[in-house]
Amino acid sequence: MITPGYSLHGAAGVRGGLDPGLLLRPEGRSVRTTTQILAAISSGDPAGGSLPDRLCSDCAENLDLTGAGMTLMNDAGPQAVVGASGPLASRLEELQLDLGEGPGLDASRANRTVAHDDLSSAALTRWPGFAPAAVAAGVWAVTALPLQVGGIKLGSLCMYRASSGRLDDAQATTAHAYASAAVVVLLHLQDQMWPVGALHPELAEPVAYRAVIHQATGFLSVTASVGMAEALLLMRAHAFAAELPLLNIARDILSGRLRLHPEESEE
Repeated sequence: MITPGYSLHGAAGVRGGLDPGLLLRPEGRSVRTTTQILAAISSGDPAGGSLPDRLCSDCAENLDLTGAGMTLMNDAGPQAVVGASGPLASRLEELQLDLGEGPGLDASRANRTVAHDDLSSAALTRWPGFAPAAVAAGVWAVTALPLQVGGIKLGSLCMYRASSGRLDDAQATTAHAYASAAVVVLLHLQDQMWPVGALHPELAEPVAYRAVIHQATGFLSVTASVGMAEALLLMRAHAFAAELPLLNIARDILSGRLRLHPEESEE
């Protein structure tokens, strides 16, 4: 359990040097603090999912978002989607990893907040694959915050909205508090692990999932003589038609039980 003391003014504040100014309240507006967020997700029903999932769900509800998602990243690049408020946020986070573009990736790479108020406009140039897909899914604006401790990249937290426009000052302050809470959650999970360096199960499972998908995509790309993007589309199309999880399809491809060809997607 994460205690309220394990917050900006607790261990994370010492280890990460996070900005205590995130706890300030703009006059006349209600702002949720990192300590309050950690207390809420720690006392929640464990059946509600992993700690990263519960943080994303709490974030989406508190900020009236369409969804929120958390992706684990390091200097080598994105590793896996480790938290999401629901299927939509999960799909948009996975899409960024599949395409190699998007607000969460940019936020982590540059270690700064990345926000776009209207994904139907200039974002089409910035993220030609992600932006149209997000709009088609009903998401018109996004704010992505980096998760980092000192010089160590941890990932990003993306917040998706169904209407264009900016977060107001109170919402922006609360959004940063959620990002700080996400850092605390990741550190808290890893602090429980021995030996040092092993991933907590709540993080290791999605990383392993992503690795299998990536391996199957590469294998199919070679065997079907198609690009990586087309190979992934073939897998997703087959998973949808068969009403099976993408992970099942990936495992079947790697085991040789399933062979896919480009012409199958045209039938």
